[in-house]
Amino acid sequence: MPSLYLHPLTILYFSLGLVTLSGFGILFLNEETILAICFFIFLYLMIANSDMASQALNEQKEVIRGELLESLIKGQKNAVLAKVYINHRKYELALGLENVFKDCTEKIQKTTLVDLEMI
Repeated sequence: MPSLYLHPLTILYFSLGLVTLSGFGILFLNEETILAICFFIFLYLMIANSDMASQALNEQKEVIRGELLESLIKGQKNAVLAKVYINHRKYELALGLENVFKDCTEKIQKTTLVDLEMI
């Protein structure tokens, strides 16, 4: 729990607000005064615990940042693997086309030789 030290201006602002909220500057023990006291206690607790809340938010932010970085790395790995797969398929296609062209060239040469022998 943080220390209970309050800056003098903060005390002044709290007291001015308390006086303003509680019956036109006259402090009576009525519902307005109790409401004002509860409000300023709540405000003080929010200010006192803001460091812990911001620390928790920073921790969550770091966790989310780590998860996003991990997802980005996995996405890049998947993109690289997809490119490798596409290039491999293109290579296989090129080899297949090369074999087809070799077969076609051999058949053309055979048919031209057969045609030349017939003449």
